[in-house]
Amino acid sequence: MFANKHHPEILYPDELDAYLAKGWYRMGQTIFTTHFLFFDNDVYSAIWVRLPLADYQFRKSLRKLVQRNLNNFDVKIRQGFISREKEDLFQKYRNAFNGRLAPNLKDYLLDGEDYNIYNTFEVAIYDGGQLIAFSFFDIGSESAASILGVYDPDYSKQSLGFFTMLMEISHCLEKGMDFYYPGYVVPGYYRFDYKLRIGEVDYYDARTNAWSPFTQLTTEKIPVNYAKLRLQALKELLEEAGISSRLLIYPFFEANLFNFWQAQYFDFPFLLKIDLNTNSYYRLIVSYDIKNDGYHLLKCISFEDTHNYFNKDFLAALNTKTHLNEILIIEQFLYSNTTESALAAAIEEELTNVPFYEPL
Repeated sequence: MFANKHHPEILYPDELDAYLAKGWYRMGQTIFTTHFLFFDNDVYSAIWVRLPLADYQFRKSLRKLVQRNLNNFDVKIRQGFISREKEDLFQKYRNAFNGRLAPNLKDYLLDGEDYNIYNTFEVAIYDGGQLIAFSFFDIGSESAASILGVYDPDYSKQSLGFFTMLMEISHCLEKGMDFYYPGYVVPGYYRFDYKLRIGEVDYYDARTNAWSPFTQLTTEKIPVNYAKLRLQALKELLEEAGISSRLLIYPFFEANLFNFWQAQYFDFPFLLKIDLNTNSYYRLIVSYDIKNDGYHLLKCISFEDTHNYFNKDFLAALNTKTHLNEILIIEQFLYSNTTESALAAAIEEELTNVPFYEPL
């Protein structure tokens, strides 16, 4: 699965380390992973990054930022907790934030519960006794993960959100930790690029399940680019054989994270929808699996209640020429192979056996 979520009742420090090392991350009281994101009606790759701390030092520009803010403000690093003061600042930050955030800190961190399964620390920044920024980060045995940074918009020129990250890293260095995880970056979407400023990070390669230097992530290796390239190559081969298909964005690839009834949901962000030219009740779908570097030919059915679970405006904004606006459930894996020619042959054979379905 490219998107998954676990609900541990307790999480030990070494377990957090293991999750982080596999490209997982905290979400409320759960821990999840995804390798794709859908926003602005398009799909992007979520590239998880981490900073190796062995022999790490702040470069000159970061040292200057740290020293300037240490000279001007008071910094406290301590066990994390939610307070009225932090909630008030969170609401001020949330109102100025260009995006969606949880309605309050308790929902963001604890899913509304009164307990915390994570060992959460905080960086709190004060100006003359007034809280002007804070961040939360989770501590494992050998690693830490940055969770949330909040700052007073009136202090935006002081780079306090980034400064709290540097203070988190400084704490990790003092504790002799191995890795610092700032979350994911999104190639082609600059909003997350500030995480790359902390130093020479590694990225998690979903194709190899290994970490590599971020400098080695080429445009061709970005999962969304590679998947589209391979599906387009198959589409062109099918056209030569007279088989019609559409390359579509699939916005519901995280359906298995939602609270629907149990089913094997399709979880790929792109697909080839084969034109069956019949009223068959099922969809013949091809996905490209970046983890196995191969194609899957699938028989899928539509989840009938799609429109009951999603905002009407969201669904209406999906262009049916470029997006599939229904949730798919995998009914059967028909065939898997790494080559376009083998998939094309399997599709041709399957099309000879398509049952005709006349709706009642």
